[in-house]
Amino acid sequence: FTGPESETLDAQLHVPFDDHGNVVRDEDYQTSEAGVFVAGDAGRGQSLIVWAIAEGRAAASAVDRYLEGETQLPFPVRPTDRAIAV
Repeated sequence: FTGPESETLDAQLHVPFDDHGNVVRDEDYQTSEAGVFVAGDAGRGQSLIVWAIAEGRAAASAVDRYLEGETQLPFPVRPTDRAIAV
């Protein structure tokens, strides 16, 4: 994985990227473009699949809340969570 295709995303959606080339998102996985959410490697950077799965579930919860106003879905991790070093 070499990162999100920034030229395409920038040209079509005008979403900003951080210094590492990841799509910038808020605490609910939403970009600065209303209704556009990002999770996994595109927002976190290259990482373990377990992070992508957890972020996908959390983003689904955020999208559900965005569309329906509430959700029953779990929100297992925040975009700012980091792995615990052992």
